[in-house]
Amino acid sequence: MSESIEEAVAAEIEARSEAWENLLVLADDIGVRVAGSEGEVRARDFLLRTFREYGLDDVHLEPFEHRAWRPEREELAVVAPEAGRSIPCRCGGLSPSTPATGVEGEVVFLERCDAEELEQRADEVRGRIVVAPYYPFARQLKTPLAARFGAAALLEHRNYAGALQPARTCCFQRVGDLPVASISLEDAEYLKRLQKRRGPVRLRLTLDSRIETRESWNVVGQLTGNADPHEILVAGGHYDTWHVGPGAIDNAAGVVAVVEAARALARHREHLRRTVRFVAFGVEESGLVGAWAYTRRHAAELDDILLMINNDVGGRPSGLGISGAEELVPVLEAVASRVRVEGLERPFGVSCGVPSWGSDHFPFFAQGVPTVGVGTESVTPEDRFYGHSRADTADKVYPRGLSESAAVNARLLLHVANLEERPAPRRTRAELEASFAGHPLEEAMELLDVWPPERALERYFDQP
Repeated sequence: MSESIEEAVAAEIEARSEAWENLLVLADDIGVRVAGSEGEVRARDFLLRTFREYGLDDVHLEPFEHRAWRPEREELAVVAPEAGRSIPCRCGGLSPSTPATGVEGEVVFLERCDAEELEQRADEVRGRIVVAPYYPFARQLKTPLAARFGAAALLEHRNYAGALQPARTCCFQRVGDLPVASISLEDAEYLKRLQKRRGPVRLRLTLDSRIETRESWNVVGQLTGNADPHEILVAGGHYDTWHVGPGAIDNAAGVVAVVEAARALARHREHLRRTVRFVAFGVEESGLVGAWAYTRRHAAELDDILLMINNDVGGRPSGLGISGAEELVPVLEAVASRVRVEGLERPFGVSCGVPSWGSDHFPFFAQGVPTVGVGTESVTPEDRFYGHSRADTADKVYPRGLSESAAVNARLLLHVANLEERPAPRRTRAELEASFAGHPLEEAMELLDVWPPERALERYFDQP
């Protein structure tokens, strides 16, 4: 395909991008889009309407059921050495409720709350309330481990200042093993000082969570290929948020980059040999549920998906990350060499390795589909501190990065959609397992209970 078409699409995005305005609709006009909320429905309808306005084919909703969660009581109080101080907290997604009188326990502070540290401090953890930082070990992995070692509850504190409580699910699409909530860094530091000055600190945590089966949706539209329409490329990003804020960077920025790429490519649809499908995924935040639902609904098509491109968390585009499909490296390097990103200090590059498990590419990877993530970096360094908090607002978004990310998606889709041959095969189960044997991903999947993929699909969609 002539690179002149690729440049024309990039120029279209540069000149007439609607990504910033679309982001403002999601983040400012709609705001919180937590699964099961009115905001989620409003975002769904906006994306459906926008795909239709941009002229995509076969625009439709794909519903799926999930365990929707909402908090109704979130209370944390100091009981000793002196009772009376209340500490703001946020219930962890899919956390179980406590008894009405709460859960009481002495505090123990951990640095990671991983298996090694819990084993070393098992006697201290049993029966106590564990307090550990958000990073570097994920809450979804801390939760089953802390329960395994007999903790009474888990409090995860933010790593950065700002008096914010970070939101995150405590398990993937099942009720957690123990009560979980988040607190700010400042309050964690207060508790440490109190313990150092006055001895053991005792807390009472009271949570009331409502968990019920609800319906959510993937929003789907496509540009049908002109020569090989049965062969498909998927570009997507999630549109849901947590209950704490409007999720401007995570992930209104990612999904509007996908929508903008769709708008620009629709003007050049006659140049697409293969079908390009655009998906706004629902319910990513509590277990990648929309992406798992997509792979389940489209199981018969998985052999025909050449590539899945994931967009999660906005910023200045910084590179392309391939999950396990080494054959894609030269293909993507050809595209990367033509990408222009204002202010990027190093060349826009390509990497390849074992994937992370925490975004919508993973269910596709688990089914052997080659996946690519559009990597981004913060333009203003502190912007990266606000994810999963009430401060993830539109003022933290780098507007030019939305258009640049859209152009990266469009270039990559155009290039791969018009290759003479499939650039990388679908991986077999044996190849996938060999690729992550001995890697931290192996332990993570065991704790998340998502391997093999048939197990995840059964647990998500076929169990009451």
